[in-house]
This record gives sequence, structure tokens and C-alpha cells, in this order.
Amino acid sequence: MKSKFFAIIFMALSLFVLNACTSIQGEKNFEKMTYEQRIEMLKTVNKLEENGRIAIMPNKGRSFAVNCTYSYTPQAYSIEFLGPMGMQYAKVDVYANGTTFLNIRGDVYKGDNARELLKEQFNLDLPVEQIPAIMFGTPKGELTFDEKGFVKTAKFNEEYQVNYKDYRAFRGVVLPKGIEIITPIAKVEFRVNDVTTLN
Repeated sequence: MKSKFFAIIFMALSLFVLNACTSIQGEKNFEKMTYEQRIEMLKTVNKLEENGRIAIMPNKGRSFAVNCTYSYTPQAYSIEFLGPMGMQYAKVDVYANGTTFLNIRGDVYKGDNARELLKEQFNLDLPVEQIPAIMFGTPKGELTFDEKGFVKTAKFNEEYQVNYKDYRAFRGVVLPKGIEIITPIAKVEFRVNDVTTLN
């Protein structure tokens, strides 16, 4: 009986170590890619879902932080702002053609300019068209890189700056874990706690 127990423990530890080594190897392979190669690889992602926390610090007014979920497919992405026990405060859905739906506690707004809709209804200014690239760590604009070749800062449209705090490997792909977006009216910090889907 004891030998079976130890065999099971040994197998579990072996799988854990093997999984960790595979993840590290995948991260090393990703690090060896050029920035352009990383962009091409990330274009093959069909679905990404991340859970985290978002803090919004306006230049004027009160700051607040809530839980959030980011979901991406090539056709659309959404950001869901959640309160305690998963209660939805707001959700923005942005489709590839620009159509945007903003749901604020049951009130639904529709528009074709996501940035303006967010500013008008939610007092939040984000570089909406760049969000998927920002979340993958592959934004456009004036870029600086860290020693591993990952984007450290990005400036674009003379209005926005994105600062990447750190990155984390997930299934052989390295994604941003801490992101700060400085906008004309606020600073927005997004912290990824968990990547739930990547394929």
C-alpha cells in the first residue's frame, strides 16, 4: 500500500517537473523570436481569455479598481468590469468592423466609435483599436524593448503611452502580466491574474 502511494506521489512530481520544464522551454523559444516573428505567431491565436484587476485613476475625480475579464477572438473582443461575487458593472464589446456595444448595469448603448462611446457613457478614454495588440504585448507606435526583446513602452497617437511592468509565460507564449495605459484623462492599470483560455 505504501509503495503504491509513493509511486503515485513520484508520478505526480514527475509530471509537475516535466510540465515546468516544457513551459520554460516554450518561453525560451518565444524569447528567441524576433518581435515580428512573435507578432506573426500571436496572429494565430483564435481565443484568449484573461482574468485580472483593473484600476482607473482619472486626472480629476476618484480612482476605483474592479475585477475584470478580457476576452479576445479575431472577430471581436470584450472587457467586462466585475464587482464582488462576479456582479457585472459594465461590459464593452468591440467588433472588428467597429460596431460597439456598451452595457452599463443593463443599459445598452450601441455605436460605431468605441473610443467615443466609452468616453461619453463611461468617462473612460482608451486606445480601443489597439487593445488586442496591447494585451498581446505587440502594440504599434514608438516602441522601446527590454533586455529579452519584449516591449517595455509604446507611444502612439501623441495621446497614449503604454508601459509594460512584467510578462509571464503561458503554454509557451509570453504575455504581459502588468500593463499601464496613460491616457489624456486618466491612468489605467491592468493586472492579469490568470489566463483561462489560449488557443
